[in-house]
Amino acid sequence: MYNTDRRLMRRKELRKQSLLTGINALWCLLVLSPSAGLAESSIETLDPVLVTATILPTNQSQTPLQTKVFTRTGFDLQQPNRLGTLLQQTPGIFVDEMGGRSGLSSLYIRGSDPNYTMVLLDGVPLNDPTNQRGGSVDLSSLTPERIERIEIVKGPASVFYGSDAMAGAVNIITQKGGAKNRMVARAEGGQWGYARGVLQASGAAGRFRYAGSAAVTRDDGQVTGNRFASGTIGGHMNWSRPDSLKLELTGQYTHTDTRSFPEGSGGPRLAILRSTEQRRTHEVASGFNLTFPLAPNWEHQLTANVLHRQQKVDNPGVLSAPGMFRIPPTVFRTDFTRMRFHWTLRASLNRLLKIAGGVQLVHENGTRTGIQDLTVLGLSSQVATDFEQSRATPAGILETIFSPNEQVRLSAGLRVDSPEDLPLRATPRLGVSIQPFPQTTIHGTYGQGFKLPSLNALGDPIIGNSRLTPESSTAWEVGILRSSTVWDSEIRLTWFHNTFFNQIDLDPVLAKQQTFLLVNLNKVRTQGIELNVATNPLPDVSIQGWFTYLDARISGTNAPLRNRPKASGGFAIRVRATPALTIRSQLQAVGTRFDLQIPTTQTRVPGYYRMDLATTYALNDAWNIFGAVDNLTNVKYEDFLGFSAPGTWVRFGVEGHWE
Repeated sequence: MYNTDRRLMRRKELRKQSLLTGINALWCLLVLSPSAGLAESSIETLDPVLVTATILPTNQSQTPLQTKVFTRTGFDLQQPNRLGTLLQQTPGIFVDEMGGRSGLSSLYIRGSDPNYTMVLLDGVPLNDPTNQRGGSVDLSSLTPERIERIEIVKGPASVFYGSDAMAGAVNIITQKGGAKNRMVARAEGGQWGYARGVLQASGAAGRFRYAGSAAVTRDDGQVTGNRFASGTIGGHMNWSRPDSLKLELTGQYTHTDTRSFPEGSGGPRLAILRSTEQRRTHEVASGFNLTFPLAPNWEHQLTANVLHRQQKVDNPGVLSAPGMFRIPPTVFRTDFTRMRFHWTLRASLNRLLKIAGGVQLVHENGTRTGIQDLTVLGLSSQVATDFEQSRATPAGILETIFSPNEQVRLSAGLRVDSPEDLPLRATPRLGVSIQPFPQTTIHGTYGQGFKLPSLNALGDPIIGNSRLTPESSTAWEVGILRSSTVWDSEIRLTWFHNTFFNQIDLDPVLAKQQTFLLVNLNKVRTQGIELNVATNPLPDVSIQGWFTYLDARISGTNAPLRNRPKASGGFAIRVRATPALTIRSQLQAVGTRFDLQIPTTQTRVPGYYRMDLATTYALNDAWNIFGAVDNLTNVKYEDFLGFSAPGTWVRFGVEGHWE
């Protein structure tokens, strides 16, 4: 009896010690922790070198910019079938989808408009200023099979990219060839006619390395009226010499064919006109990069890339009441080409100071041919919507990084653009990163950005305005990072404040007179807090949580902005149950939002939560099987009023790889 009591007391003492150990570990995480990496991200890479939004390649841990990096190792565990699934796990970022896969999908960084973010593929900008969304990228057209890494920069990136990166940049970096020859085949299927097939090959021959892939995707759509089909062929080649000379070539062709209810129509639930919009797109993105040394610690880089995009749109129009068109039917085709040339000189003057400078030239040409049927509005004819616009924008760039010691890092950049028929535009950026203690890192940045009016806004014969001036922004952020080797944990808290000037919108006074004209109108402020927590409490368990609080308003009116949730966040846990089996579950929550759809006076979109589940099982060294259940609990919700999101969706597949 005495021995039994001693054993019970000993067990209680051990439990107490375990509890105290856990509390101490949490306290170390929040207060006294040394630097480490994100839970899921730390597994992927220790300290990646960033190539986005900076001339001087910089380790992620050393940059004052607010960045996020996803790598293949991490997102393969999630089995994503679209880009937005990955991006929405970043605090400060919200991704919406207009119904199912074929609906337009947009990216909002810190409450900014989607057309303020530049999306790149291997450094080639994909923004198309001939579209009717100000040049924003439709994320639904981007598939994940070729992606090796995604770099996200939040805050103005105009210093490096100029126009279109006023709120940030997302660079999709594709797979490159390795030292060994490798082939990958992947087949995936699921409910609602979903199917995807991927073939990839990579390898090396001496100093030459290559990687190529082909993929097809089809989704007949769980949501009424939705259809999606795409095909992609892409490749990457590089050749290098021991003296640091390196040549890279990259290219990708993408074709998409989609059907969905038009924007503003109210979707399957509210649309009065039941006809759907059809969009067919052909896109070629290609790039060339040559890096070579000039002298010890001096390096040249020459970059050239081209984007060519054709799109045909057949929009049936939108009714506000039976027989009453608010938006008339439109059929048009756009052709857009952007050529971008960049020369850079980098120098490491000593261990404390690095400098870089360069010049850039961007040439854009866009045309549209089409008609808008105004007879449905009681007018007597159809109206041509044709336009042709072109512009060239040269720029000069300077950047420097000064590190007086290992605890302090200062960065500064300045870009001066010379847009056609407009005054010079100067965009600065300043950043500081300080490690006051081994346990804590504090960073702060200030930056400005600008965006030229889209070619559509300038040239549209109905609503266009050739007198539009560039939109601009200022942005501040301050953040603190605390992390710990205890449970390999990290907590990051960031405050941000953005002001956007001269936002382009329809003139509300003229609109009341049934005259529609785009003008520089609004001033918008967005501010908020981002929180990211990650930990590995056990060797085979990884946990991550993220949260964003956002206040986005039109200055002077206090009116809310469309589709900006005040609160959003999520929680993910990854468990390696056995050496062969990995399971990942994710819960995402989104607060209420403001929306406008023509057939309804309702403006409030209710909040929602959804849970996703993914699993991967390695049969042997060559074969994996995988499965995913999206919206596991079959939650009924909408990103836009009337556009119902898909319910529970089961996907599964097999992947083989050979070396």
